[in-house]
Amino acid sequence: MFLVFIFLLFIIWPNLLLEAAASQGGHNIYRPPQSVRQHVFVREEFRYLNVPRIGSYTVDNSIDCVFKCLSHTSCFSVNLAASRGMDGKFWCELLPSDKYRNSTELLGNKSSHHFVIKSPCSSSPCKNEGTCVPSYKNGIFECLCKKGFIGEFCEKGFKSCKDAYNSYKSNASELVTLHFGAKTTSVLCQMGDFGCGDGGWTPVMKIDGNKNTFLFSSGYWTDKSEFNPSGGTTSFDSQETKLPTYWNTPFSKVCLGMKVNGQLRFTVINSQASSLHSLIADGQYRSTSLGRNKWIALTDSKASLQPNCNKEGFDTQTIHRRARVGILGNNENDCRTCDSAIGFGVDNRACGDLSSIRAMCYILVQ
Repeated sequence: MFLVFIFLLFIIWPNLLLEAAASQGGHNIYRPPQSVRQHVFVREEFRYLNVPRIGSYTVDNSIDCVFKCLSHTSCFSVNLAASRGMDGKFWCELLPSDKYRNSTELLGNKSSHHFVIKSPCSSSPCKNEGTCVPSYKNGIFECLCKKGFIGEFCEKGFKSCKDAYNSYKSNASELVTLHFGAKTTSVLCQMGDFGCGDGGWTPVMKIDGNKNTFLFSSGYWTDKSEFNPSGGTTSFDSQETKLPTYWNTPFSKVCLGMKVNGQLRFTVINSQASSLHSLIADGQYRSTSLGRNKWIALTDSKASLQPNCNKEGFDTQTIHRRARVGILGNNENDCRTCDSAIGFGVDNRACGDLSSIRAMCYILVQ
């Protein structure tokens, strides 16, 4: 049960209580002038806030205790004995903090009550275990969010590694839980410039060119189903994966990586979309402008790409060759009969070129 104590302060002495409601035996109300403001204390019965004290006193009643608190600029709450001692007085402890900043230290205790100034945090506005920090002077609060959440009230979970990077301001890659509605997914966020530029990069797919999981014809390019989500929690290794970020994460940049003979190379496509799924699943061709030299450099100097056509982008297709993300080449001076390609999700090569290179490939977005 909470007992509420109302105190009014003279403007000329902001720390002095001049109106009070007693907690022991009746109410003595002082009628103050008009130029005052109101404070409210809440009593939590049989509670004790276990934080360092800034002062200890013996007092006649709870009013004396809270008067002492508000006469001390560093006091935000008090612990008060639940009953009188042998001398007929109550012990009173002034505290430099409150239960909102130290919620785990508010303990049950049959020998004391805890009194705290009612604050904007009283309604528990911070969600997802966020810590509410009140400003008693201004009547406002700030939510300090638990790791993985953002927003004024900590109401939003991270939806991308960019969110995590903007929150943590760290270049150290780390596991982060992303929130997509009621579903959560753990991913290893790649932070900082590993070859694609600064910021937080969200993993989307890892593709093994020696396997057929992600050939052009695979349904994984057009559906919204995961593949081996645990592969999203590891770095640039050989675990294939397709994550919910494929259809959930908006971006303005796509980071493409290929590992050939142990050498990892990256390039970036500037393209804005609501998700990679939205760029690929409908089968419509969307051009990019990396240029053939950057596609060849993504593999190695031995990559096979015939000199003509050079049609590149998402869902790049001709009569004979197709790539979900990539570039097509031809010996003839047209694009009708292309015989070569470099890319991700090619007809008969999940990743690499159509000649000899079977790469381990990575797609991330930001």
